[in-house]
Amino acid sequence: MSTAQEKEEELFPGFPRGWFVIGVSSELAPGDVKPIKYFDREMVLYRGASGAAIVHDAFCPHLGAHLGYGGKVVGETIQCPFHAWRFDETGKCVDVPYAKRIPPRACVKNNPVQEHNGLIFMWNARVEGEDPTWEIPDLPEYGADGWTDWGSALIDIKTHPKEIVENLADKGHFGPVHGTWANEFGNEFKDHIGIQYVKGVAYPRGGGEDHFELQSTYYGPGYMLTKMQSVLPNIMLLCHTPVDTNHVHVRIGAMIDVSNVKAGKEKFEDGYRENIIVGFKEDIAIWENKKYRTRPILCDGDGDVGGLRRWYQKFYMPQAEVGY
Repeated sequence: MSTAQEKEEELFPGFPRGWFVIGVSSELAPGDVKPIKYFDREMVLYRGASGAAIVHDAFCPHLGAHLGYGGKVVGETIQCPFHAWRFDETGKCVDVPYAKRIPPRACVKNNPVQEHNGLIFMWNARVEGEDPTWEIPDLPEYGADGWTDWGSALIDIKTHPKEIVENLADKGHFGPVHGTWANEFGNEFKDHIGIQYVKGVAYPRGGGEDHFELQSTYYGPGYMLTKMQSVLPNIMLLCHTPVDTNHVHVRIGAMIDVSNVKAGKEKFEDGYRENIIVGFKEDIAIWENKKYRTRPILCDGDGDVGGLRRWYQKFYMPQAEVGY
């Protein structure tokens, strides 16, 4: 292993702490069971009868069956497909149908889950027992009259999430990669919040010129919302959740205020989102083939790459040291 690789692994060991999107609320009905893999862990996601989304580690402590394949929801519990052991929302085994006594250590690891803005979030802790220290804010626009849903798409990318986050401070890539020019650009980093401010001109692929102003805000290391004032107000969604150390699931979408669109709303929505996806894929081609520079040579026209990196690295540091 090279010195550069060792330094990179020292800065970003394992997976960052924070809330990460693991699903879409509307795609998980009461009684649904789904196997998922994130943070190099096999898990099971299900929705109990009360409507609560629940995530456990996947393998039954009895003889190792995967609860996500053939597991059934019974009330708020999930029943193992192998021997019908049942585990409640805390991960504790509450029923073994053929036993007089439940083994006291029979449990599966439970993971904190919240739902906001039509998305299912799971808290990833760096250390066992680390509790969430911030909340995901609810969007007043979500579900409001005139606003569309996200219409999100899920994309598989072979990269480290730090490459995606770095776009927040990368002023110089807008023109060469996206044909968008940032006349004004700035960043702000405080606690778990990272912000990008941009004012500029975009040239849509269908033609024309769009003068825009936006603010992109990361709430933690893997969930970003971009509020844009342009031809039509919209909020773009970018979530990236590590599958393993070099593989990320990215969910992108956009809520659009179409209250002033008189005709062809669906066509407009589809075209707008397609534009976003095409633009995002321009980044993917670079991310999947680039080399991470731990000590990049920067110039005065670059954004605050150093500030961004110091902010992002804190999600890999002990919670007690950074306070969030």
